[in-house]
Amino acid sequence: MKTATVRDLRNNFGQLSQWLAEGETVQILKRGQPFARVVPEAGSRSFLGAGAGTMSLPSDLDEPVGVEWEANQ
Repeated sequence: MKTATVRDLRNNFGQLSQWLAEGETVQILKRGQPFARVVPEAGSRSFLGAGAGTMSLPSDLDEPVGVEWEANQ
């Protein structure tokens, strides 16, 4: 969880919104004490690319399989 002050919220909202876009929860401090939490919307995260690199495809994936189909006859 990231932390920011009320001043950061006012002056650096761009950075805080970037954290939220990345799925981070931001705790807001007022005079050094926790004041509020800003959490990203549940549906705002994208799962595209979430499984990148978790499986490998065979190198001959696009080669013919050598099977005759009825539709080709």
